Order: sequence, then C-alpha cells, then structure tokens
Amino acid sequence: MIPEAWRRGEVAVVGLGKSGVAATTLLARERVRVYASDGAEQPYGGGAAVAALRALPGVTVQVGGHDLARIRAAAGVVASPGVPPDAPPLAAARAARVPIVSELDLGFRALQDRGVRCIAVTGTNGKTTTTALVAQLLQAGGLRAVAAGNIGRPLADVALDPQPWQWLAVEVSSFQLHDSADFAPDVGILTNLAPDHLDRYPSVTAYYADKRLLFRNAAAGSVWVLNGDDPPALALAAGAAGRTLRFSLRVPAAAWYDAARRELRLAGLAFLGMVTSTTRAVGNAVKQTTATARAWLARAPRRCSKTTHTSRKKRRRWRDDSGTERIGVPPSLRSRNSYGTWTRQELQRAFRSHLARELAQKMADR
Repeated sequence: MIPEAWRRGEVAVVGLGKSGVAATTLLARERVRVYASDGAEQPYGGGAAVAALRALPGVTVQVGGHDLARIRAAAGVVASPGVPPDAPPLAAARAARVPIVSELDLGFRALQDRGVRCIAVTGTNGKTTTTALVAQLLQAGGLRAVAAGNIGRPLADVALDPQPWQWLAVEVSSFQLHDSADFAPDVGILTNLAPDHLDRYPSVTAYYADKRLLFRNAAAGSVWVLNGDDPPALALAAGAAGRTLRFSLRVPAAAWYDAARRELRLAGLAFLGMVTSTTRAVGNAVKQTTATARAWLARAPRRCSKTTHTSRKKRRRWRDDSGTERIGVPPSLRSRNSYGTWTRQELQRAFRSHLARELAQKMADR
C-alpha cells in the first residue's frame, strides 16, 4: 500500500475535509511522516478532527495556508477531492514532479491488500442512490458490504476500520478519479453523462475525460454496467476490456423496462411486475413503506415557509422553516396528501429498503 519512498520521506496531504483527515490518519497508522495542510482557517473536517491529527505521532498540521516549498520536497502528495488540480499546492507538486494520488486511491490500495472487492458507481446523476442500493443488495445477500466514497465515508476511513469487509459499493466522482491511477474496481457502473462541473473543468470534454478514467485499469475480468439509452456513456466505455452489461428503459438489455408487459426485467426474468412507469415504481415503493416512515415524519417540522417551485405545476421540492429540503407537495399547495412530507433522505431510505427486500426475495424464489 505504501511506496517505500514515502517511508523514507514525508508525505503531504492537501485538504483537510473528511477525506484528508482519513488519509492523514491512515498514513500515520502506517508510521509515515505527514505534513497536512488546508487553505481555510477552519477546515471542513472540523476543529476536533484537526486537533486529533495534531496529536498523532509524525504529523504536522497547518491551516490557513500551504507551505509550497515543503510540498515540493515531499515524497508524495495525497489530494482531497475538493482541491482542484490547478490549485497552487497541487500545481507546485506537479511542477516538482512529486507523485500525486487521490485519497480514494490510497484507501483502495489499503483495502485491496485485504482482498476486499469493489463495485464503483459514477455518472452525472443517480450515483448516490445507486451506490446505496448496491450496498443494501449486497448486505441483503448476506455479504459484509459497506457504502463509501463520495457518498460520505472516505475509503481511507473504511481502511482504518478493522471490520472484515468483503465488498465495497463506492460512489466515485470525476474529481476522485482524476488522480486515482491504481483504482481498479471489479465492477463499474456508469449511470449517465451530461455536462456538469464546468466551474472546475474548462470544457465538457475535460469533464468526460475524467469520467473515462473509471476504465483505465480495465481487465478481462472486469464487468461494466452501462446506460444503454445514453450514447455518450456508451462511447466513453468503448474499447474497455472486460464484459459489458446494459440497462435500458427502451430496448431489451441485461436489465430493462418492458413497456408492453409493464415489467422490469433482469436477465430475461421479471423481478418487478405491473409497473406503468419508473415514477409509478417509486410511488408504489413509497406507499408500501409509509408505516415505517411515519415514525421519521412525526419528528419533522410540518410547516412550510417557502416553496422552491419555479413553474405553474406543483413541484415536490420545498424547504421547511429549518431550511431542510423536502419532497412532497408543500402544505400551502396541498389538496391531497399522498405521501406526507418526506425529506429527500427519508424517501431514498424507504425506497432502497423496499426494493432491496423485493429483489432479494425474488432471487431467493428463483
């Protein structure tokens, strides 16, 4: 996991959000000397986390700036995903030919050494929900699995966990893929592609180029799950070694929606029948989990101070008095309450929980 040159010198960790804190802690556990820095006086990782890093042996922490000379002299640099590639500390490291790796790559190496397998999910939209659903399906199948990456828990933090994980469900952003030369998932999922993050990338082409890095370590045993209705996504994976599976809402594929039969089909088998649309599937799942959700909703504020709809139609996104984003018809516009007032997280949890149970039962019945 740790290059020998890193053990002889000092490694710089740039950015002290959750990823940078986890990377610094992991390196310190491996007895690597670390210089960790963040341009903010109060890093996103929090004051308590920074104080804990200062207490680690061999760790030097700087907030409010970066010592560029020290970074140029480092044996290696670990970049947090929130730090752009052209930021001064990374530009200084690159100019000095200091190897730069992502926190994702560092954590992946550590977990790969323990034989943990990986399903990676990337794309412009749908990454978080898909990653969480994959983790729940693995868990429902009796496997020791954890969701990590851009979904919230850094891979380096998972590597610090003594749990004997078998599988990772990893949400991977384009930012994380940029410096992840060794990241090689067993299964990769590309949900879709659309222009995004143009405040960080000079062009859509540059953004897509980082997404394409998901396939850089493709091998004969790799499995790629692609959106068959998304030509840019299919083009991005063209030529990648391994087996390709497609999902579609339009045409027969490994997983697809059969409109004529109103069924979602997997490998030719119906696993969720009598569905008129994807929206209806979500609605039915929500209705079947309403009883469980009421306990959550009872604790949530019910009043709406401001709606966020921008058209004449009743949009189901709004904010309550506390500023929490919710899904459902705002009380001021509601004539009939179908689902109650759900937060985005509550809706996703309910749907994932229901669908994971549904799929596990269908597979068991087969």
